[in-house]
Amino acid sequence: MPDPSNEAATPATSRHQRRREKTRARLIEAARTLVAERGVDAVGLSEITDAADLGVGTFYNYFASRDEIVEAVAEESIESLGARMDSMTENMPDTAERFASSLRHLVRHAMSDPLWGWFVVRLGIAHPKLIDILGPRAARDLRYGVDAGRFTITDIDIATACVFGSLLSTLHHVVSAQTPDNIDEIYARAMLCMVGMDPTEAEEVATRPLPELP
Repeated sequence: MPDPSNEAATPATSRHQRRREKTRARLIEAARTLVAERGVDAVGLSEITDAADLGVGTFYNYFASRDEIVEAVAEESIESLGARMDSMTENMPDTAERFASSLRHLVRHAMSDPLWGWFVVRLGIAHPKLIDILGPRAARDLRYGVDAGRFTITDIDIATACVFGSLLSTLHHVVSAQTPDNIDEIYARAMLCMVGMDPTEAEEVATRPLPELP
């Protein structure tokens, strides 16, 4: 016979877990907003807890430091998008389109969610978590293009650094200035030309219908 005490504990455990998830989400959102507004170095731990309307003691129930919560925000804000792009491009036969589609979605995401765009820009090229998430993906797609004969690159690492730096600059431009609606296509075309594609072909690839993210 089932133990009634165990059955009674299940709803309470679920409620407790939901409360913990909501509290963690409040901290994550507060950190994300503050970093987007000011940059990592200008945000203190107490400011995060104040914005989330929580005590500092509560913060330490979830994160060990400010750096840890910033990494968690990056993981949730960027890694999830990266995984969706991976799924979208996995079966694309053209490696050039794969590369261009991922770049276009990153730019479009900043257009539709400027707070996300500012977070990535403020996090900056020096933050290891951002490099860890996006760097390997860019290098992988560039290598696929080289192996397929679509790109002409002498150094994958340098090309990856160029793509990474130009992406952050483009996102900054998108969130801080008036840009044309097809800025994602313009950027993708420039990157395809950078990796050795003919401008006419780069234009054709960069303006193909963009698949939706899963």
